[in-house]
Amino acid sequence: MYLQKTQFGKVNKGPRNLILDRMQQTIHIFVSQKRNIELFLVSFVMLFAEIALIRWLSTEARIFAYFNNLVLLSCFLGIGLGCYFSQRKVILSMTAITLSGLVLMIKLPIVIEVQGHELHLFRDVPMLLSAFTDSVIWYEPSAGSVFLLTVLGMLSTLVIFFVVLLIFIPLGQLLGRYLDEHKNIIAAYSINVAASIAGIWCFSVFSFVYSPPWSWFALIAVILLSMLVFQPKRSKLSYISMTVLLLTITSVILMPSAKPGRLKTVWSPYQKLEVYPQVYQNVDMHRGYLINVNNVGYMSLLNLSDSFIGSYPGVFSLSERQLSQYDIPYLFKKDARDVLILGAGAGNDAAGALRHGIEAVDAVEIDPGIYLLGSEYHPEQPYSDPRVNVIIDDARSYLKRSTKRYDIISFGLLDAHTLYSAYNNTRIDHYVYTLESFQEAKELLIDDGLVTVAFEAQRPWIKRRLHDLLVKAFGGPPIVFTYRHGRYGWGGTMFVTGNNVNVIHDAVKNEPVLDRFISQRRADFSRGVTDETSVKLTTDDWPYLYLEKPRIPNMHLCLMVILSLLFLLTRRVILAKGSRLNFHFFFLGAAFLLLEFQNISKATLLLGSTWLVNSFIITGILVLILLANLFVSVFKVKSLNLVYLFLVLSLLAVYFLPLNLFNFLGYWQKAIIVGVILNLPVFFAAIVFIESFKRTPSKDLAFGSNLLGAAVGGVLESLSFVLGINALLLVVVVFYGLSLLFLNRDRLTSGVPAP
Repeated sequence: MYLQKTQFGKVNKGPRNLILDRMQQTIHIFVSQKRNIELFLVSFVMLFAEIALIRWLSTEARIFAYFNNLVLLSCFLGIGLGCYFSQRKVILSMTAITLSGLVLMIKLPIVIEVQGHELHLFRDVPMLLSAFTDSVIWYEPSAGSVFLLTVLGMLSTLVIFFVVLLIFIPLGQLLGRYLDEHKNIIAAYSINVAASIAGIWCFSVFSFVYSPPWSWFALIAVILLSMLVFQPKRSKLSYISMTVLLLTITSVILMPSAKPGRLKTVWSPYQKLEVYPQVYQNVDMHRGYLINVNNVGYMSLLNLSDSFIGSYPGVFSLSERQLSQYDIPYLFKKDARDVLILGAGAGNDAAGALRHGIEAVDAVEIDPGIYLLGSEYHPEQPYSDPRVNVIIDDARSYLKRSTKRYDIISFGLLDAHTLYSAYNNTRIDHYVYTLESFQEAKELLIDDGLVTVAFEAQRPWIKRRLHDLLVKAFGGPPIVFTYRHGRYGWGGTMFVTGNNVNVIHDAVKNEPVLDRFISQRRADFSRGVTDETSVKLTTDDWPYLYLEKPRIPNMHLCLMVILSLLFLLTRRVILAKGSRLNFHFFFLGAAFLLLEFQNISKATLLLGSTWLVNSFIITGILVLILLANLFVSVFKVKSLNLVYLFLVLSLLAVYFLPLNLFNFLGYWQKAIIVGVILNLPVFFAAIVFIESFKRTPSKDLAFGSNLLGAAVGGVLESLSFVLGINALLLVVVVFYGLSLLFLNRDRLTSGVPAP
């Protein structure tokens, strides 16, 4: 790579002064030009609205909780098409009107009847996509015509997809126009990235204070209203549309809950939590509370104390309670003193440990909202007991950094059916149920310690997978038995194993009641598993617990086919007036999103699947883009061939380097070193993009092509279901190679998708 100082470096100043002068100049340009303020506002509101819609739709229309990158794809397509049409008339009121329409579509009681069941057209019908049996979704529809259910679910999902797309087209038009007309494209793109960082952390603040969705949409409405001030021609329709949006937000605030008796609603950083009182059948007895997560039942806060059970002898039995899923781990090891609970939830597992006299309980729960509700509502108040130490963290992250040894490690019912991030397809519990995770748990046990795993295994092959994982991690078969949902717990399958499997089996034989209980509930692995060798073990590279085999799930395939057909049918509209995709920027957009996906996946594995880690990772990527912009401002890049070489070499280094080598480091040491290694390719890719972007004459066309490519990259994330996460880096290398090919052909350069 040949570098020489630009005109900013001709004065006899050191590199530090050059950088400071450049930063001062950028700040001066920003505050002195109205167009920069417009660019900042549109970039901010796009990123904020993108995150808000992903979060809201994945809650209210639950199908998006299982692949919410579909909403991200819709946002990218909308912005990309907007950039394509940036020279056409911008109708900002369309954003307000379509956003209002989306809110009303979800909140109004629009109900249709499907196979004798009343389903909400946009909240429930999309869930019919889960009629396929090759993946697992909670509360999936009952059996019926898979074709009919899939068609209905697809149509409803696509309506939401296109409404979201329409929301972002006017914003993309403004973005493309501002970039194309800006005199200093590096400064313009830096403003775009800086505004995106501000949008990420603004939403993070909203999440930190548990703000409800109406506050997110209110901020969007205020920013859209302020953007009208900058428009040269403001029609009455624009102000009417903003009024409609504000009235829609008000209606959302005042709309009553669909279910009576709700005590509290909390929008935690991860999900929507609702608390309801729980009464046992027709008996006038308050037995605890129910927490709904994303509008479906998720966990109970049960009173299983001796005093409560003894007060209702006709309903409960102390001997039966002793064998509940929260009590039974302590019958296998009666001398246990130190216990670790992973996925402690609202406190049922901790309460069970305290009932058996455990001296120290470390309770790990990822969602602070669930912990707060448990502290407030759990009848036995386990989190108020000084013996319980609550850790708000990802279970896998805690396993990696803990050095304490435990008598019992209990994996609670932490199978959370929510994606960790909009930028990848891993759920927040995926890395908890891998071979490496169980091996790390084994290292934290005392010599005769044991592990219990409670899981709602809705498919026989999930039971088989967990069984085989524990066999491989601990060297012997676990004890496996099932619970039914009832008076003493949520139910599920329990696996019991440990460092000495024979000791555990002997303990069961010495307890006739326990032996009889387990014998009556032995798990059957035979039904539904046609070929035991086909049940692939989950690893950190292939953590997809809810897929039977390495394959793209059918519901993902259907959506990919439908979107591809729609693109082919509408390509003449998209590529109007002889325009064409800028394939250099297109392939860079696809490559960058796949690079971002695997970076986030690997970083969350090492640092934890928490919402703050996600915010820091994405911010780090954007900061590297800003540093690349600064680099190109200070130095002139004569040839990009060497930059491409460094890019490919850094990608191959990440591909071949086993990141578990850094597990011995402290948390922050690991975060810094691994962050630099994982994101080094981002820096080189950003240099390629901004240098190319600086040279291309049609900024709007280039940026639109880049975002359309990013949308394709979002679709191709599904390849990780087949290849694994690390192998996606090879696909990234191929895409960057294609971008270089079109660079040499068109004399242009490569790109990164806008956040």
